[in-house]
Amino acid sequence: MSRRSSRTPKKAALSLPSGVTTGLDSLIDGNESTIASMLSVSISKKQEDIKTKLMEALTDCMAMNNLSAEALLARFFHVDLLRKYCEERLGQSGKGNEATLAARIARAWSKPNFQPLSLKDAPKNDDDDALSIDAAAADSKKGGDKKDIDGSISSSSSGDKGASTKKRKRIAEPKSSS
Repeated sequence: MSRRSSRTPKKAALSLPSGVTTGLDSLIDGNESTIASMLSVSISKKQEDIKTKLMEALTDCMAMNNLSAEALLARFFHVDLLRKYCEERLGQSGKGNEATLAARIARAWSKPNFQPLSLKDAPKNDDDDALSIDAAAADSKKGGDKKDIDGSISSSSSGDKGASTKKRKRIAEPKSSS
């Protein structure tokens, strides 16, 4: 009796849940060139042809490596791409590493009525908000807040010198007698 080669990939496109295929399709939108270069797929000018090729390549990759959607995302996609997808297409937090973001995306895809946000409906980040967040992060890195002995927080920024007349208790280093 002859045995089939275990190296031939199984066709997994039909066995994927509808939420996963919808999710993969929405992940491909706007990331065609990134995914094509990642999977070494040549792309042509036709938009539908690109999406079909990339969907087939992703499902073949999942079947060949016996991966779930979560494992595919965590293993092959960069954290920045996953973060952007979470924020723009799912409307969820983009915090976390690859595994965390992949789990968040796979959980959303597993819902039977999964529909991603359209690229038009995606929340937009205003440049002013991003700049103010960056400025606040830079301020906290410079001096930051320090805790006093009594547990109160005092700011060490240079702009508020003399703003507080109350003396703060600090832990003194023991003097070494030599």
